[in-house]
Amino acid sequence: MKDRIKSIPLLLLIIIFILPACAPAIVQVLPNPTAYILVTAPAAATPTPFQPGNNSLPTLTLPPPPTFTPIPPSATPIPPTATPIPPSPTAVMPTLPPVQPSAIPTAIGIRPQYAITAMLDYDAHTLTVSQDIYYPNNTGQTLSSLLLAVNPNLWSGVFALQSLAVNDNPHNDYSLAGHALTINLPNALGPGDTVKIGISYLLNLPYASSKFENFGYSSRQTNLTDWFPFIVPYINGQWILREPWAFGENLVYDKADFHIELGFASPDNIPVVAASAPAQATDAGLRYTLTDARTFSFSMSREFAVSAQTTASGVTVTSYYYPEDADAGNAVLARTAEAVETYSRVIGPYTHSALSVVETDLNDGLESDGLYFLARSFYRSYDGTATNNLTVIGIHETAHQWWFGSVASDQAEEPWLDEALSCYTEHIYYENNYPNLVNWWWNWRVNYYNPTGYIDTRIYNPPTFRAYVNAVYLNGANFFDALRIRIGDQAFFNFLRDYYASNTGRIANANDFFAALARHASGYDDITRAYFQNR
Repeated sequence: MKDRIKSIPLLLLIIIFILPACAPAIVQVLPNPTAYILVTAPAAATPTPFQPGNNSLPTLTLPPPPTFTPIPPSATPIPPTATPIPPSPTAVMPTLPPVQPSAIPTAIGIRPQYAITAMLDYDAHTLTVSQDIYYPNNTGQTLSSLLLAVNPNLWSGVFALQSLAVNDNPHNDYSLAGHALTINLPNALGPGDTVKIGISYLLNLPYASSKFENFGYSSRQTNLTDWFPFIVPYINGQWILREPWAFGENLVYDKADFHIELGFASPDNIPVVAASAPAQATDAGLRYTLTDARTFSFSMSREFAVSAQTTASGVTVTSYYYPEDADAGNAVLARTAEAVETYSRVIGPYTHSALSVVETDLNDGLESDGLYFLARSFYRSYDGTATNNLTVIGIHETAHQWWFGSVASDQAEEPWLDEALSCYTEHIYYENNYPNLVNWWWNWRVNYYNPTGYIDTRIYNPPTFRAYVNAVYLNGANFFDALRIRIGDQAFFNFLRDYYASNTGRIANANDFFAALARHASGYDDITRAYFQNR
C-alpha cells in the first residue's frame, strides 16, 4: 500500500486523505502539521453524505484497487521485519497497574476478551496502555499465527510497541507492517483452545484535523476510535483485514467483551468522558465493561455539557455537546431516543443498555458500538425541525447500532449490507415518527442526486466518492423500497426482523441476506438484477 501510494501525485494524495469523512473539498492548513503525519489513508468515518448545498466534491481518478493475499493459518513463521518505534523523548511511560480481568474467566471460550488498562495524559496527548487479549480459537482450524489490526500504526510515530507476550512469556516472533501485526505462536493453537496475548504500547496521539479525522486530539476534545490492537475475524480460512481506502470503511470486527480501566495523569483536572458503555468510578479512574460488542470508543473534552439522560425501550441515551449548542444537543437526544424506540420495535431489540451521542469536530457522522459521533456543523445549523442533517445523519448513525453493531458485515467488500440498510432505516424512522416528512426525506436525501450504480460495489471500485455514495447508500435505498413495494409490507418487515434475528452477533454476507429474504418472499429476481451486478 505504501509503495503504491508513493506513486500518486502529491495533489491527489492531499485530496484522497481529505475525503474519508465526506467533507466538501476544502484543503485546510493544520495548526501543527508535524504532529499529524499520515503514512497511508486511515480507516475513516462512515461517509454519511451531506445534503443539497454541501456536496461540492471533486472528481478523482483513483489508483487501482488493492488485491488481497489471504494469510493462511499454517503460514511459515515470519521473522520480525519492523523495529518498534521508541516513545517520544518527551513522553514519560508511567507505571501501570497490572490488568485485573476479574470478570474474564466466565466468558472464556465464547468470545475474545480485551482487558485494557490505559493512562491518559490529556494535555500531553499520550496514552499508555497495558492490554491482555484472551483469544478462544473458535475457527475450527489449528492456528499457527494470529493477525491483529493496529490502526494507529497508519500514522508515523503514533504507535510505539513496548512489549509483547504470549501466555505471559516474552515473545518477539512477530512482524508489524502498516496496520497489520502478525504474531507467530510458539505452539499451535488447536480448535477450542485459548491463548493469552499481552501487549504494552504508547500512543502519541496525532493532531486530528477539525474537519477530516476523528482519531487523536483537536483544540477541544480527544477521540479514541479504533485505538487498540484487535484480532481480526478468521473466515473460511482467511484472516479478514482489508486495506484502507480514500472513502468508506475497511475494518471488520468479531464480537468481543471489553474490560477497560481508564486513568488520568492529572486526576484533578480530568475531562468529561463519553464512552461506548457507562462508567463506574474507581480510586484509579473509570472502569468500563461492555460485552458482546464490536469495538469500544472514547470521546473526551473539558468543555462537554451533558443532556439529562432519557430512556427508550430500556436503553439509556446520553447526549454530549458543547455548551453553545445546547438546543441541538437536547434535540438529538430526543431524536435518537425516538429512533431507538422505533428500530427496537420494527427491527429487533438493541443489544446494549446504553447509547452515547457525541458532538465532534469531525465533518460527518461516525458509528461505534454503543456510541456515535455527529459533526459540529450539524449542531450549528440545527433549525429546530426534523428536516436537517442533525436528525437525518443522527438517525442514520443510530441505525448502525443495528446494521454494524448487532449485524456486522465486511465493510470493504460488501458495504451495502450496513450502509444501504442504514439509509433505508432512516425512511422507517420518518414514516413512524414524522409521516408527513416522508416525501421530503425522499426528495432531499435521495432523489436530489438521481442516484445510479450497482449497490453491491466494493469501496475500492467507484471512481469518486459521490459515485460510491450514490450507488451504495442512495440507490441502496431505492432497492429496498422497490423490494418492499413488490413483496408487500408484511413480508418485507418479517424478512427484516428475520435477517436481524438470524444474524445478530454474526458477520453476515449477501448470501445470508438473500437466504432470509427467500424465507418470506419470491418473485423479485428482476429487481435484484436491476440493482446488483453479482446476483
